[in-house]
Amino acid sequence: MPSTLVDSLLVLSACFIVYRLFSQKPSYPLPPGPKGWPVIGNVLDLPKSHSWRTFAKWGEQWGPIMSIKVFGTPFVIISDPEIADQLLAKTGSMYADRPTIQMALLTGWDRALSGARYNARFREYRKLIGRVIGTRGNMVKFYPVEDYQANMFLKRVFSDPEDPAAATRKTASAMVLHLTYGYKILEDQPDPFVTKVDFAMEQFSDIHRTGAYLVEIFPMLKYLPSWFPFAEFKRKAAECIGPCNEMADIPFTYVKEQLDKGEENNSFAADLLKDKSISSEKLTDLKWSAASFYAAGSDTTVSVVYSYMMAAVLYPEVQRKAQAEVDSVVGKDRLPSFQDRESLPYVEAVVKELYRWLPIVPLAVPHRAMQHNVYKGYFIPKDSLVFVNVWHFLHDPKVYQSPFIFNPERFLGPNPEPDPIDRGLFGYGRRICPGIHLADVSVWINVVKAIAGIEVIPAVDDNGEIKLPIPDTTDGIIVRPIPFDCIVKPRSEHLLQVLEEALRNGENVN
Repeated sequence: MPSTLVDSLLVLSACFIVYRLFSQKPSYPLPPGPKGWPVIGNVLDLPKSHSWRTFAKWGEQWGPIMSIKVFGTPFVIISDPEIADQLLAKTGSMYADRPTIQMALLTGWDRALSGARYNARFREYRKLIGRVIGTRGNMVKFYPVEDYQANMFLKRVFSDPEDPAAATRKTASAMVLHLTYGYKILEDQPDPFVTKVDFAMEQFSDIHRTGAYLVEIFPMLKYLPSWFPFAEFKRKAAECIGPCNEMADIPFTYVKEQLDKGEENNSFAADLLKDKSISSEKLTDLKWSAASFYAAGSDTTVSVVYSYMMAAVLYPEVQRKAQAEVDSVVGKDRLPSFQDRESLPYVEAVVKELYRWLPIVPLAVPHRAMQHNVYKGYFIPKDSLVFVNVWHFLHDPKVYQSPFIFNPERFLGPNPEPDPIDRGLFGYGRRICPGIHLADVSVWINVVKAIAGIEVIPAVDDNGEIKLPIPDTTDGIIVRPIPFDCIVKPRSEHLLQVLEEALRNGENVN
């Protein structure tokens, strides 16, 4: 054999050996978990709905960090906030990516911040949002809008006391449209912006449900024609494309037209659009950062305020105590404002308990491992999906006494229980929600106005029996309390007069 050929074979053999040595995975096991089937793994074990409950039970059996496999992809499930903090908040960008959500790609929702991959576009979105609402101090200039819309919330509730849930949804939409785009909704008829955005957000939550669509398990199915028997997801996706585009396009166009006419607009989008040297690519980033801003703010407020009404029905003593505190600090001749916040510790505790009791994002949007990692002797391969069970963190009986009982007192006194915001409520690390300060002030002002102005009591059935709600939520990535009946009314006739005066004083807020 010619020496050159021998030399070549030796070099190739050496390269092969080096490749095998260095490409081998570390000799560490995956985190423990239920044994799956060949090829498909644990796909048959995936819960159909409310997956956080199943994951919590698995955590009790397999430990605070466990795993399953779905067609070769490891799903790492974390049931301990310290582990979540160490992996997701203290490792830089290692877990800053998101998995590719096939339904998001098919519908256009991949352009929103929540599902964006960890890339230049993601960083640009964060920078744009952070520029306007990145700190508590940034939010101060939005206080007048927040206060006005929270007063309007009371008016909407009293205008339709049979459906306080509708008033809550309308207010959340009105508040975020006002803040994001400087748009004031129509009050005497269904508003076209609100209708479009709410519909789009319902679709957004649905398509992000863990394991809800077959294409997430078999990505190759996305190439099927929509008429194919297993392609219901394709038909669903086609229904979502238009609403997704309209949610971003229509209100953004409204702002551009206002600015072109020289009209005053002090909104989030207007602040960004005032830079006249914007490229078309940057304009797209602005539009979708604004749409992401809306998506982050609206559902949070709806869920928490509606949860307060449920809690007021189930725990009337909490409502009475919160009202007493507001009355003692604010009096009855005005409505509470942001200036009263530091003087209302019980109200603050109520808000924390609302976050904890029925968390708005019970199972955080999954992170994707961007490289191999070994954690406490367990191997977490690149491309693993990491799920954080925030619901379990906030209902762990070792941390929260009687966790299914609504009890704001747990956050008061010399030894308060942990603040839910510190246990992953708004995400981790570089994926923490950039609208956290917006959510904080929006939720607080609406809850305190509800406490000050509304009496919430149980509904009764046709036989005069009290109808108590079930403290549970819908399914999805962002959840709401399941619908329930209640009776709402103003706390007094004087309150209505105070409200009307406050609305007159704030009607010119832009």
